[in-house]
Amino acid sequence: MPCRVLLSILVLYKQANQFIASKSSMINKKLIAATAILTSLIIVSTGFIPNTTTTSVQAQIGSMSTLQNVEASIAVSIVPGAAQRNSPFHYFPPAINIPTGTTVAWFNNDPGQPHTVTSGSPGQPGSGAVFNSGIMPATANSFFQYTFNDDGEFLYHCEIHPWRLGVVSASDAIDRQQNFELSSGTGPIWNFSKDFRNLVNIEPLTVPLDRATPITYNITILQDGANKVFSELFTTPGEILPLELIRGENETRSYGPDFSSTGAYHIEGAFLKPDTDYTIVADIAAINSVPSESPITEEFGLRTVE
Repeated sequence: MPCRVLLSILVLYKQANQFIASKSSMINKKLIAATAILTSLIIVSTGFIPNTTTTSVQAQIGSMSTLQNVEASIAVSIVPGAAQRNSPFHYFPPAINIPTGTTVAWFNNDPGQPHTVTSGSPGQPGSGAVFNSGIMPATANSFFQYTFNDDGEFLYHCEIHPWRLGVVSASDAIDRQQNFELSSGTGPIWNFSKDFRNLVNIEPLTVPLDRATPITYNITILQDGANKVFSELFTTPGEILPLELIRGENETRSYGPDFSSTGAYHIEGAFLKPDTDYTIVADIAAINSVPSESPITEEFGLRTVE
């Protein structure tokens, strides 16, 4: 599996090199020239004219921030300047770990440039057999969605710019307890040497999910069973809580959701260290803004290694 990219400058640079090394048996190192930070990308029009006669358009139009009816839990952006060969990134993040059943949405945020999201390696037999967006129009925020129902590692690329690759790793690991079920992109052991991002889905089993009534989750993370390193409230519109854990360097911050009111929240945690035991405590704090009358809580273990 590839390494996972963080938003902080130092980790972006470090992860890019590790990502290349971990994929050296599959990907030519020249395919991913990640030597700068995402925020240094410049918006450049290359004048590329795609061949639209062989690929049907399956992408849709919407916005990551305003789209109301997107099915996806997590977003991947085709970043500004992605059409350039010397762009640090094409898909961001370029590699994610998700539980099976997760829907990923790719958004074309590269002004004036069409792109594709096509499974497999460029030019190889079976390319596009698992999923293929077709040409994503060179208009603002065209997007494509795909649900990963099978576990495994899914390499994908852009047919128009075949030097650009991304990876989705899907895991079927589930920890089911009395009040909650937790599914994880890495399983109960998170290998930091390979995986920088880990999406976990926290699903209550004793609370109806009607996709309408707001549910407020209180998520607390303990280090070595006692030391509280994170605690925050997250609200979903009557849905499970998708929560992506990301290795951090200097500070801990949370952000999200990915869409207007749905999608993944993200915790970029400086507290996340290798070779450490963590406990994720999930608690229903309120339903429709009414505090829970009785505790609805569960604890899940997560170990990090490197």
